[in-house]
Amino acid sequence: MSEAVVLTLSRTPVPKATLAPTKARSPHVAVVYATAAGDVMCFDGRPVPSTRLWFSRYRHRYEVDLRGFSGEARVGRNPLVSSDGVHLFDVRVSFECGLNGPKGAEEWVRSGLVDALPTVHWYITGVCRGAGGGFGIEDAAGLEAELNARFAEPADIGAGLILSDVRVAVRPDARSLAFLDTLLEAERRERTGRAEHVPDLGEQRRSIELGAIRQEADIAAALQRRNAFAYLLTSAEDLVNQHLAMHPTDTAGAVEMRMRLESARAARAEQQETQAMTLLELLVNKDMILPGDLNTMRDQFLGLAGRAAGAAPPAALPGPAAAAPALPAGTTTPWAAPLGTEGTWQPAGAPGALPGAPDTRLYEPTLAAPPVTPVSAVPLTALVYLVLDESLDTPCLDELNRGLRSLHDGLSADPAVSAALRLCVVGMAGDPAVRLGLARVGPGTRTPILLRRSGLSYERAFRSLRTLLPQDVTLVRAEGARVLRPVVFLLSGGKPADGEEWQDALHGLTDEASHSSAPRIIACGLGEADPLAISRIASRPELAHMAPRPSEPVAAAHTWAVFVRDRVRDYGRRLAAGGTEFGLAGPDGFRPAGDAL
Repeated sequence: MSEAVVLTLSRTPVPKATLAPTKARSPHVAVVYATAAGDVMCFDGRPVPSTRLWFSRYRHRYEVDLRGFSGEARVGRNPLVSSDGVHLFDVRVSFECGLNGPKGAEEWVRSGLVDALPTVHWYITGVCRGAGGGFGIEDAAGLEAELNARFAEPADIGAGLILSDVRVAVRPDARSLAFLDTLLEAERRERTGRAEHVPDLGEQRRSIELGAIRQEADIAAALQRRNAFAYLLTSAEDLVNQHLAMHPTDTAGAVEMRMRLESARAARAEQQETQAMTLLELLVNKDMILPGDLNTMRDQFLGLAGRAAGAAPPAALPGPAAAAPALPAGTTTPWAAPLGTEGTWQPAGAPGALPGAPDTRLYEPTLAAPPVTPVSAVPLTALVYLVLDESLDTPCLDELNRGLRSLHDGLSADPAVSAALRLCVVGMAGDPAVRLGLARVGPGTRTPILLRRSGLSYERAFRSLRTLLPQDVTLVRAEGARVLRPVVFLLSGGKPADGEEWQDALHGLTDEASHSSAPRIIACGLGEADPLAISRIASRPELAHMAPRPSEPVAAAHTWAVFVRDRVRDYGRRLAAGGTEFGLAGPDGFRPAGDAL
């Protein structure tokens, strides 16, 4: 509130028996007369002539200011509380106020008040009291509109005062503003996070897909390099040549490696010569060989040792070269012969040889061709994927988890069957989740567990498989196995939330023209699954099966789990025996999905 507003300009006794002229007044001043009994009278605001007052009963003369005044009030002593009972509103009121003409002047004098502002403040506080309880702290505008509606009409507030032209401004107090700022900042972060989540998620998915493509290309390139050089790296020179072929600009490095190789060979030859001379001198001293044969024996010994270390054979001595004896058919050359099967000395008495003379024939090493494994000897491996609906009720998931444990135990107990299979389990809900990465199931393999989740998206499940399959096929092929076309067992118990959009993802997964690892899909539905969708997902009509509608979903889940356990183990046994047949019969009690349409 501002300083006091005094409307009574003067209070004087009424003169008696005087002929003095009546005191003049301003146009905005009303003159009010009061009796000793407290009665007041205002003669249209004009002063009464002195002669009329001689014998009147009026004792005091008041001059009252009829001009209006304006001000501003703040409802702060008793602030308005919001609907939560904690936060406060800051209410400021601007107003116009004044006396209601001569009648108002009489009431003002009769009230005996001096300052008009307390009356105004009391009235404003009374009108505003309790109004904040119907509004939250964030709805200051609503409270402001409510209060302005309450003050819309001029009001007689007592003591002759008329309150008009009231304007109310409402806002939260400082503590409440800080609270609202915190909420707004949190909401801004949430909206920004939601907006950024979509491109971030897309970027991550693109990064994963590109990484998978790069990984697949790196694996293929590594396999190609390994196959290209597998049978060429037979000497140290081959290693140097391979380095130069892969790094054409590193000529200096290749030259350095060749020089180091020659230095190592020279050092090795010197060491071998020293050892040979020591050994031969010992044999001469023991009369085991003749001194005249020392140089010949040394040259032959060093030549064989050098070729065994990878050195080039020495030039042939002048004269006709002795022809190497022909080997019987089916025998190996001395290079590949086991130790002890080919001597370097001719037995005594052999034709054309002197008794005790060393064999001077030099056998040239023959490089045997690399062994070629027949295609039929490469093991067959099947990739099996179980794609299971995790939005099913908990009892259904319990049955499926028991089936997974039974399948795991059966494969772990039969190594021959397990060796022919690779198993992957994917949980299908709003987002796919890999519960078991592709692995050969054994005692050390963890058992996958399905967890109940909300939502069901075929599209995301198919796109996830589209990314997984090429990677898995490449990795299994890198192990040296022949990979059969992957098999997917899909079980759904509801309708997908992505409408018909999943069909494009399914086409991208199963189109053999664009996807070399396209799988065969056996699709089964139970509960609220759509038979038409199950028929479209299956690779062939006879691979789509539906549980009967009246059947209990838990019983249907149990039947499907037994079906998958037996079918996968039977498939593994056939592969282990060399066959590739795969049965087309569905779970017991299920019927073709086409019949359920």
